[in-house]
Amino acid sequence: MNASSLPHAERTAAEKREADLHHIILSKIDQVNDNIRLLRFQVSPTKRFRPGQWLDVYLPGIRQAGGFTITSTPQDAQWSGKTGYLELAVQKSPNNPPAAWLWRPEGEILGSGVIVRIGGSFVWPPPGVDLTSIKRLVFVAGGVGIKYVRFRTFTFTRLTRLFSPLISILTHLYQQSASVLPQIQFLYTTRFPKNGGLSSILFFDRLHQIFKEGSYDRNFTLFLTQCSEVEKNKLFGPASGAADKERIICGRLDSRSLLDAVGPVKDRKGVVVYVCGVPSMTDEFVSLLRGAEGMDDKRVLCEKWW
Repeated sequence: MNASSLPHAERTAAEKREADLHHIILSKIDQVNDNIRLLRFQVSPTKRFRPGQWLDVYLPGIRQAGGFTITSTPQDAQWSGKTGYLELAVQKSPNNPPAAWLWRPEGEILGSGVIVRIGGSFVWPPPGVDLTSIKRLVFVAGGVGIKYVRFRTFTFTRLTRLFSPLISILTHLYQQSASVLPQIQFLYTTRFPKNGGLSSILFFDRLHQIFKEGSYDRNFTLFLTQCSEVEKNKLFGPASGAADKERIICGRLDSRSLLDAVGPVKDRKGVVVYVCGVPSMTDEFVSLLRGAEGMDDKRVLCEKWW
């Protein structure tokens, strides 16, 4: 059996998991677009997870556990004096029983309790790296919106997970004091939304807000495939990408843009890169970065679901 078609539990059998199980309650569902839902679960104060981790999700009547990456932050789960929450992004996948359950009509599942276990090692802080040595942090995200037909064995649910760890890590950093943050570069490649506008680009509004409001040194570049300048300007306006901290580019994320993001060779010893993408993109970019002059291959991190 192809590794990409294995159930979540088998595919992640070698990954570390917490021993404890937690009961959480589905309290809110937001429809991002026709294929993606954001689900919020109420949690009581519990053991903190690390940004980037995922959940084994045990759903009523489903034998196999689903695997979904947490898109909220540890702070969100630990609200002082309030009920905290966990958020998951789930893409429509009728052939995946756990995802299909979470895509049932809202009235059938809101208020339902589920059992979860925390796992995963693709996290912040990066294991084995001295945080004081990190001068530049680069996120490379691609998955949701990339043409599914190229990866027929790679399910929609897993495509959603490719981006989710990075939004949790970035939002966690945004919640920290700007004085302790490194310089941040966020490169996001996705397909131009033919329908639904900006809201149909997963986490675009959240990313826009983070990079608009933050006082720290940061840059966000959105690469839109299958689009023209006319289409881009119609959706974003003629001044799109003109802001110092945010750019929108028609075209694919390429090696030149990637190497520009990690900065000058002399400064690359202070760079850490997180790469989340579909198989060919991840393999290509990780190989490029680990072989780039001045880069430490142990500081180029990725998570593979295949």
